Amino acid sequence: MSNAVIPQHLSIHAMRSNGFKDGAHAIAELIDNSIQNGLKVNKKSLTSVRVICIDRQELVTQRMMWRISEVGVIDNACGMGKKQLRMALQFGNGTHLEEDQQEGMGKFGMGLPNSSISQCLRVEVWSKKGGKTFFSAI
Repeated sequence: MSNAVIPQHLSIHAMRSNGFKDGAHAIAELIDNSIQNGLKVNKKSLTSVRVICIDRQELVTQRMMWRISEVGVIDNACGMGKKQLRMALQFGNGTHLEEDQQEGMGKFGMGLPNSSISQCLRVEVWSKKGGKTFFSAI
């Protein structure tokens, strides 16, 4: 029996069940991230955020229903490089952990990974910065 503070086999299940009432609240977290990071690019221009939903028919209790199967949140904010993208998907990690970086929202490094896994079994993040495209997934 392990004495780990965070038992790995239980923690992901607990994190999936924690904190977000529904998909709308989880998507709102991602939109907040886009807006906050857009301010890094230009405090005077608006950040454009688009939410794209893909729905599919599936059998639910003996009848076919349309259900959202994929969601994409796309913005024109500052983008993330390779290292920052990996950090963004780690629980408790991020670029706003230091006191002098804690302006507005996003202080704890939990929003992106927690909101995403609360709704999805697979999370992909694509980012473009400096003319290069980066990808990471959980």
